[in-house]
Amino acid sequence: MRFWSRTAFAVVVLLLLALPASAQEIALKGGIAISRFQTTGTVPYDGSFVSTSYGGHARFHFGPIALQPELQLVSRGGSIEGGATDERLRLEYIEFPLALVVPVRVGRLEPYAFGGPVFSLETRCRSIIEEDGLKTNFGCEDPSAGNAFERPVLDYGVSGGAGISYPVGSGRILLEGRYTWGLRNIYDGPDAGVEVRNRSYVISIGYAILPGSFDD
Repeated sequence: MRFWSRTAFAVVVLLLLALPASAQEIALKGGIAISRFQTTGTVPYDGSFVSTSYGGHARFHFGPIALQPELQLVSRGGSIEGGATDERLRLEYIEFPLALVVPVRVGRLEPYAFGGPVFSLETRCRSIIEEDGLKTNFGCEDPSAGNAFERPVLDYGVSGGAGISYPVGSGRILLEGRYTWGLRNIYDGPDAGVEVRNRSYVISIGYAILPGSFDD
């Protein structure tokens, strides 16, 4: 499944480069994702999981607000705490947020708030077990993992957050944070009464530039 992760990253970059000139801003960004499952019933992965997120966005202004479609590659999951081994579940997604953005100018700074729906397509799922310094990876469907996790490949939810940008060179450097609420039960196994939903914080840093500045 590494092929799909690399393909997804290539799609993000190519789509951003191909954005129409009508976009007032395009940006590339990356950061840290801290996630945890919200669960009902007995789920072994009740600890947090730290990974990465990267991708980009385009911003189209309409008066005082803007519409911001995005493409993100993000890993979410959970961990088993308190056992003899360190075990983590890693779900990798290509994600499609669509945000309504409200920017405000304060001198040269531009704070902004945003929120909207998000759709996520799983590209890879791994169970990672580490014991005595030895790390082993299993596919989530592999019974050798011990805690096989059956799930749908599509997740959906809403995300919201805030950021701030500052002009640097021909563009703007940005720092933002967002929280994503997964609304779909991603557990598709046989245990009745078990529900698992994604929850994550992402802190990102990036650089935004106007498409017209490529012509300079």
